[in-house]
Amino acid sequence: MMEAELSIGGMKFWMVDAASRLDCTVTITECIPWQKTGGQALFTLGSAEADLGKVISVIRDSPDVTAVDASLRKDGQIVGSVVMSDCWIIWAILAGGCFLERAWSPGDGRANFKMLAGSEGSIPDIIKAIGSRQVELDIIRIARTDDRPMVSRKQERLVRLALEKGYYDYPRRIEVRELAALAGQSPSAVFEILKRGEKNIIRHYFERGK
Repeated sequence: MMEAELSIGGMKFWMVDAASRLDCTVTITECIPWQKTGGQALFTLGSAEADLGKVISVIRDSPDVTAVDASLRKDGQIVGSVVMSDCWIIWAILAGGCFLERAWSPGDGRANFKMLAGSEGSIPDIIKAIGSRQVELDIIRIARTDDRPMVSRKQERLVRLALEKGYYDYPRRIEVRELAALAGQSPSAVFEILKRGEKNIIRHYFERGK
């Protein structure tokens, strides 16, 4: 499979507007097409200090948003869903035979998209579709995914959190129950996700050495 990362400037998109106005990173974790031109997305906010009411108000003000719902998790992170009347980018990605892995805007006026493609030939179609819009397109990276650990986003986030908090230190500086509280999940779910992520990372490491 191929992996592509694109950065788009001058794009009128609620994610870009919200990130700039809230001065934080807004990340789309899932996005699917809706009706003929729209889309539905799940998002997270990269700031633990943002006011929930303000976040909802700012996102709702975007002309391409028809509905927004958000909540504050126990760890202080804001997560939510958005319904968009116009989401041409997700339609362009799907029409090109690719899958959106993640999209984010760090508040600098740009939208970044990371996608996976079954073949290299489908990526130029997406670049052409984006280029037909009045936007500034930068191609950050196009490469095969062979060198990427085969872990899910959830596994990667949790393993990274565990590493940063000292779960893999000796002696451990944090236990599964404390990690679960930070992640807003049950201890049993966190333990299972960690074990699967660890197994996938280790398998990938040894497969590369063959």
